[in-house]
Parts: sequence; structure tokens; C-alpha cells
Amino acid sequence: MQAVESDRLIEQTVFRGLVWALVGVIFALVFVVAAEALRFTSAAPHHLLIAATGSAALTALFYGSMRLTVMTANFTFIAMLVYTWASHGLLALEPLVLVGASVGVVVGTLYGWRDKKSRIFCAEAKIVAGIVSGLLAGSLALAITYFVPAIGFPWLTLVVAPASTLIYVSVAHWFVKRCHHWLPAVANGAIVGLGVGAVTGLFFMVMAGALDPNLLASVELQAFVGRVEAQWPGAVFGCAAVNFLVGAARSVMKVPWYNL
Repeated sequence: MQAVESDRLIEQTVFRGLVWALVGVIFALVFVVAAEALRFTSAAPHHLLIAATGSAALTALFYGSMRLTVMTANFTFIAMLVYTWASHGLLALEPLVLVGASVGVVVGTLYGWRDKKSRIFCAEAKIVAGIVSGLLAGSLALAITYFVPAIGFPWLTLVVAPASTLIYVSVAHWFVKRCHHWLPAVANGAIVGLGVGAVTGLFFMVMAGALDPNLLASVELQAFVGRVEAQWPGAVFGCAAVNFLVGAARSVMKVPWYNL
């Protein structure tokens, strides 16, 4: 019996660690893109606060309904492939964000309209919780940059990502109980679809632009993709590793599973 319980604990620990690692990957991807996009449009280091808030809100939005997230990502990816195949390399990659956003809104709206048993009803509450956690984690990022001005994104995300996730799982239930009646399911579905579709299109554009910079219309966009490409590996792998350890530790400590 003890051996069975031990094996079950190991399985649960690994599974929760992997889930948290996935959250860290998503957060890191969005955070690096947002921070680099805002680097020259917002006074440093306050762009980190905006990037952390947006990253946490979008990560929470993805988990507003995981089924819709996966569905939208699949449809958006197909649309990306159709667009790039039909253009034969003659069209720029920038419209991919609009393509993804359009596909996401349609899929999300239909999903919210048809699926009456989905957790999409709590999406707006989870987004608000994500914004709050992002603001707090972003404030932590500002504090870190105050003492270590030259800190790079990979090191910064190692702190911000797990902090944001911990704050989110601590406050989300409170927001879900109080804020889940703000919008109808159709609107929630449209918001989730819009966010997932636009971010999927943005990621596709960045990855394709990294492989062939000539597909990007401007030199500024090529430079942006180059900066993102340089920051992604360390931030993504670092966040995945740290979040895995935090998630696994919560399982070992028998902290109740976050399930909304």
C-alpha cells in the first residue's frame, strides 16, 4: 500500500511540475515578446511592469478554457499554413497576427455560444486575476531592476514567472467567485479566442521571421525578431525549470490542486 501511494505521489508530482513548466513557457514567451516590443515605446524599466501584467493576463486567459485554447491554436495554425502556402513567399508575415486574431474571434464566439458546460464562463474573472498577479510580479521586476539595472530577461523571468503564477493561484478563486458574471459566455469565448489567435499568429510570425528575415517588411521588425530570438531560449528553459520545481514542491507539500 505504501509503495502504491509513493508511486501515486511521484506521478502527481511530475504531472503538476509539468503543468507549471508549461505555464512558465507560455509566460516567458509572451513576456519576452512584450518587453522587447515596448522597449523603445515606454520609459525603461516601466515597460517590464506592462510586459509582466500583459503576460500574466494572457497566460490566465489561455487557461480560461484550455479546450478552447487548444482548439483555437489548431485552427489558427492551419490558417497560418494556408496563408504562407497561398502567398508563395510574396506576402509579408505581419498580417499573420490579424489572421490569427480573426480566426480566434470566430472560433471563440462559436464555442462560447454552443458549449454550455465549458469553464469559459469564468474567463473574465481569471483575466482580472491574471492582471492583478502580473501587476504584483511586475512590481517585483521593477524592484529587481532598481538594484540590478543590467539584469537580463532570462534571469528576470526566473523570478517574475513563478511569482506571478503563485500569486495567481492564490487569488484566482476569490476573483472567480465574484467576477464571473460580468460577461456572457459568447463574449468570454470571443476574448479568449482573440487572445489565443493573435498570440499564436505573433509567435508564428516571429519564428518564421527568424528562419527567413526577408519575409519581414521592415528593418525595424527584423531587428525586433532578432532580439526576441536571442532572448527566448534562456528565458523559456529557465522559466520551465523553475516553475517545474515550484509545482513539484507544491505537490510534495500536498498543497491542494488548483482546479477552477
